[in-house]
Amino acid sequence: MKAYLRYWHDRSIRFKLNCIFLLIILISILSLSFWGSRTYSNSSENQADQSTLQMIHQVESNVDLYIKHLNDVLHYLGEDSGITAFMKQNAEMHDEASIRQIQKTMAMYASRNKEITGMMVVNDQGQFVSHEMYRMTRDTLTEESWYREAVNKPDETLIISNPIGRNVSTNQNYSSYDVLSLVHAIQDSESKQVVGVILMDLRMDMLKSIFENIKLGKSGFMYILDAKGDIVYAPTNGIVYRIQSSWLQDGPQGSVTQNIKGHDYRILFNDSDTNKWKFIGVIPNDDYLKVVKDIQLYTIIVTFITIVLASLLSTYFTGTLIRPIRKLMSLMSKVRDGELNQRFVAQTKDEIGQLGQSFNHMLEELNNLIHLVYIEQKKKREAELQVLQAQIKPHFLYNTLDTIQWMAQEYEADDIIEIIGALTNLFRIGLNRGHEWLTIRDELKHAESYKIIQMSRYMDKLDIQFDIPEEMLKYHVLKLILQPLIENAIYHGVKARTGKGLITISAGREADMVYFRITDDGAGIPDEKVKELNEILRGVKQREETYGIGLFNVNERIQLTYGTAYGIHIHSELGKGTTVEVRHPMVQVGNKTG
Repeated sequence: MKAYLRYWHDRSIRFKLNCIFLLIILISILSLSFWGSRTYSNSSENQADQSTLQMIHQVESNVDLYIKHLNDVLHYLGEDSGITAFMKQNAEMHDEASIRQIQKTMAMYASRNKEITGMMVVNDQGQFVSHEMYRMTRDTLTEESWYREAVNKPDETLIISNPIGRNVSTNQNYSSYDVLSLVHAIQDSESKQVVGVILMDLRMDMLKSIFENIKLGKSGFMYILDAKGDIVYAPTNGIVYRIQSSWLQDGPQGSVTQNIKGHDYRILFNDSDTNKWKFIGVIPNDDYLKVVKDIQLYTIIVTFITIVLASLLSTYFTGTLIRPIRKLMSLMSKVRDGELNQRFVAQTKDEIGQLGQSFNHMLEELNNLIHLVYIEQKKKREAELQVLQAQIKPHFLYNTLDTIQWMAQEYEADDIIEIIGALTNLFRIGLNRGHEWLTIRDELKHAESYKIIQMSRYMDKLDIQFDIPEEMLKYHVLKLILQPLIENAIYHGVKARTGKGLITISAGREADMVYFRITDDGAGIPDEKVKELNEILRGVKQREETYGIGLFNVNERIQLTYGTAYGIHIHSELGKGTTVEVRHPMVQVGNKTG
């Protein structure tokens, strides 16, 4: 993997841009192809489902309407006076004229409704009158299942599909599989008792004519199941008898996908509220998957053409980018060899043109810097000479102080000897041979020397105490960070209070940081001024000239050397005193820059 990454990193920008452009285009087209095909497939399936359900509802509506019409015919027959009289009369009261009138009425309705193949009226005594239908055996018709079902549900018109095993036949040539039977009970208008049943056989031709006009895709079809799960009507198709009723989910409407004989079929169904039939539509998935496959093929062709065009365009486009970059690289090589008079001539104002202008500006600045460095080095040599000359002054000062101290010893002036010794240490440690860092031990000696000098002046007014652990004395800090803060505590804190004041210098460590706290019990500082001082120390606010420089000089030297995470922070309470906290990184020998 590393070898491939190294190979990629070492390739030219032009090669990388071409690869990236082609990769982006390829990913975009393939993603669009995949998701587009998937989305179109789902959309096609949903549209097919919606279209099929609409057709199912349409067929259901047409069938229900036709069944309702025939149900009205049954009601008209049930209200016919001749049939009503036949239902109520005994057998000996039935004359031939009334029988022929009933048959004539049935023939009239049959002529108006061509799908009616026969009608039969059976009273509760077992006598019957029929149009084109007769009893096959002498068994009473009141024991027939269709008769009993109609009597048990007198308020409903029952629809019986495939009426097999009846004791009824017809003069017309058709089987029980070719007809659909409607049965309806006739009730006495006064007693509401069932006095007979009307049976009507219908040809399946009327259903066939409705279903023949329905096309579900290229090879889909519809069929009907009754409430018992038996087929009411189905076109000639071998798939119908392979569809199991258990596949159809519970509920008035739904859909399911099943594999039949190696092919997936989408099966949608809807239950009729009118006659409890289940109308089912079946569509092969191949009908609309073919369209999806065609789209995928077209997408592949478009992808290939797009990649070819993209390759040509990306090659031209990257060329326009790389040529000025290569020119700029050539100029940089000459500059590296010392030819600083080179300049880039920009043809455009885009990023590369701006880069060329920056390159030209850099060369101009470089020439200026070379000139400035020359002048600076010249001035530095002059300054070094002045420093060497100035080193005579500290030595002269030391020698003078030693002479004064020797003279004080002659007169046994011990106080003068102590102050001169402290002042000598103060200068010696402060100069520190020109070094910026010293140990905390030496910084503490410097502060104690300053204490001796100040105590000689403020002996009754001041007391200074040090509380610094021994293990911390080996670490290094920037020199002269305690003396200016002790001086501030004396002049702005203790000196302003009544009575003798105390200044405490303590130290500690937290993780990789050393902190000092210079605490006095002086007059304190108002909150507004404390806030202002801390903002100046953090660099949020500019320092006014009215403030001294000692405190801010220490803070600035620490932050310039180690960053703004370190430095000084002030805590004070008016009338109670002030604490100045100094944060300094823990520095050891050989790591003085942090």
